[in-house]
Amino acid sequence: MSCDHWWEPETEWHRAWKEEFPAEWQESRHVAADGEIHIADVKTATGTVLEFQHSPISPNERASREGFYGRMAWFVNGTRLKKDLSSFQEALTYAWPADLKFRAWGMSDEASAIIERWRASRCPVLVDFGDGDFSSRWLPKNDLLWLLRYVHGGRVIATPVSRQSVIEHYLSGTPIRGFPSTASPPPRRRFPMQGFEAYLARRQARRPRF
Repeated sequence: MSCDHWWEPETEWHRAWKEEFPAEWQESRHVAADGEIHIADVKTATGTVLEFQHSPISPNERASREGFYGRMAWFVNGTRLKKDLSSFQEALTYAWPADLKFRAWGMSDEASAIIERWRASRCPVLVDFGDGDFSSRWLPKNDLLWLLRYVHGGRVIATPVSRQSVIEHYLSGTPIRGFPSTASPPPRRRFPMQGFEAYLARRQARRPRF
């Protein structure tokens, strides 16, 4: 049997995510038809493989893993490259509402670098921007992941979801929780906007008006 050529060195981010799941689910060994051993980061009780991806990965390798494991999800470290967060935030300013029930935005699958890198994926992609500031009247300041769903026509739907609900979903099958889009509007603010909300406002102000 040969070693796993998909193996990559683990980072602290990688280990922290794995430790959210039982030890017996971690480092799950699979043997390919050619005898090569592949080790999945986590394999849940229902057979879903979770891969925590920090390092760059080629489209061919990504497709190979998805084909081999079948039912799986990617967790992507959105803090690895400095510009990924800012380019994703900027892409959101030009996105359109994509869901009547939950906060979600549609955009081109080339709208930002991290979106474009993962656009050929056939499995759920969950981007972890760590402490990236998405604070607004609609989103929490933490406990946030971005679920990317690639659809026909060169588009992607980006949905902010509760990080803890994602963990619970793979632990016990409970639903992943988004953020309702039908909540009553908050009262008028009497203090300056901060973080991502201020960024959105500045971008909106700079848009050409016709």
